Amino acid sequence: MIAHLLLAVIPLLPQGKGGGVVTKGEAGASIARYVEAAGRQGFSGAVLAARKGEVVAAVAAGPLEHGKPARLTPDALFEIASATKPFTALALVQLEARRKLKLADPLAEHLSPVPEDCAKITLQHLVQHTSGIPASNGEGGGEELEPFLRSVLRGGPTREPGSHYEYWNQGYALLSEVIAEASGKSYVEQLRSSVFEPAGMKFTCFTGDKAPARAAVSVGRSFRGPARSALEHPYGAYGLQYRGMGGIVTNVWDLWRFDRALAGKTLVDEAAKRRIFEPGLESYALGWRVFRGPNGRLRQSHGGDVRGFTCELRRLPDDDGAVIVLCNDDAAPSRPLADAVEALLCGDKAPPMPPPPLELARRDALVGEYVARSGRRIVIEAQGELAAVRIEWGPPSGPVTRGVLGGVGKELVVFTWTEATELKLKGEGAAMSLRFADEEYTRP
Repeated sequence: MIAHLLLAVIPLLPQGKGGGVVTKGEAGASIARYVEAAGRQGFSGAVLAARKGEVVAAVAAGPLEHGKPARLTPDALFEIASATKPFTALALVQLEARRKLKLADPLAEHLSPVPEDCAKITLQHLVQHTSGIPASNGEGGGEELEPFLRSVLRGGPTREPGSHYEYWNQGYALLSEVIAEASGKSYVEQLRSSVFEPAGMKFTCFTGDKAPARAAVSVGRSFRGPARSALEHPYGAYGLQYRGMGGIVTNVWDLWRFDRALAGKTLVDEAAKRRIFEPGLESYALGWRVFRGPNGRLRQSHGGDVRGFTCELRRLPDDDGAVIVLCNDDAAPSRPLADAVEALLCGDKAPPMPPPPLELARRDALVGEYVARSGRRIVIEAQGELAAVRIEWGPPSGPVTRGVLGGVGKELVVFTWTEATELKLKGEGAAMSLRFADEEYTRP
C-alpha cells in the first residue's frame, strides 16, 4: 500500500533532451519517478537504463556540487573508481589478440624484478584476484616500479596462485604497467586509443585531465574527507597507487556507448568476449562479476567506491540492456538503487518507492534516541533537511540498519533502499514512543 501511495504523489519528471535526459514508455516514466523520489531523500547522481538495445531512461537528481544551485544531468562527469577494472582487463585481452602478451604469462615475463616466491603468479591471476597476495599488501605508489614491486609483493603469496580469491587492488596497478610494457604506450594512452576512441567515448578521461569541452564535472561529497571534483586525484597523483584500479572519469552516456561497443565487435571478437565473461572463483571473470541475480537474470557488473563517488555499472545481456548508476556522494546507495532501477526496467516486482521527506517541524520533533525492552535502539538524526534513521539491532558491535525517514500523509515510513516499513507514533514530547517491527521504543 505504501509503495502505491508514494507512486501516486510523486510527479513525473518532464521529458526532454536537455543535458541528455531521456524517458521512454512506462518503464522510463517509472524510473524517472523513482530517481526523482530518491533525490528528495538525498540521492545525488545520474542513472541510465536500457533494454533491447534502447535507452528508456537517462535521468539525474541532486546538485552538481553540494551546496550550490547547479543541478546534475545525465551528461555530467563522475569518477567511477574500481569500475575502471573492466577497462584494464579489456586492454589486456586486446593485447593478447595482437599477440603482444598472453594472460597465462608469468608476471615476471613482463615486469622486473619479481621475487622468486612470486614466480607462479600470472597475469590472469592478477586480473581475477587469485594471485595469493593478501589484500593487506596495499602500500606504495608513485612512478618508480621497482620499489612498488618490492612493497606490494613482499612476503609472496599466502595461498597457492589460482586457488583462492581475494580482491587486491594493487594487482591492477601492476597490470597497468604490463599494458604499457606490451603496447609501447602509457596505460592512459593505450586505453584512449584502443577503448575510448573506438567506442565513441568522447567525454571519457582520467583524473588529472582537463575537463573536456562543454562538459559539466560533478563534485563529490564525502564522509571520508573534503569534497573533490571528479577530475581531482583522490590520492595525490595518478601513479601506481591508483592507476589501473581506478581513475576513469566518464558519464552514463559514454558508458552506454562502451556497452554497445562491447556488445558488438568494435572492441573484441566473440571468442574474446566469451573469455572476458567466463566467471572464475567467486564469480569474478576478467574484470567483471558475472552471476545471476535474484530474478535469474544474468548480470555482468562492477561497482566503484572512492572519496566523493560511488557507482554501479551493470550489463544485462539476456535483455540486451544495462543499468548504470553514477553518484557524487560516497554514502550513496548505488547498488540498491541499481537493483530498484533494474526491477522497474525489466518488469519485476516493483521496488518500494522512496517516501517524501518530512516537514522540518515534524522531523525535529522526532529527532532523538528510542530504546526497546530488548535493548534495541532507534536513533533519528537531522541530516541537512532530511531525517536519517539508524536501527541498532543488538549489542554495540551488533548489526545496524541505516535509512531515512519519510511520510505519506500521516504515515511515517522507514526507508532503507531495499524496504519501506511503517513506523507508528504514539504520544508527544518526552512521552513519545515508536512502534516498529512489532516492538515498542521509548525515549530513555
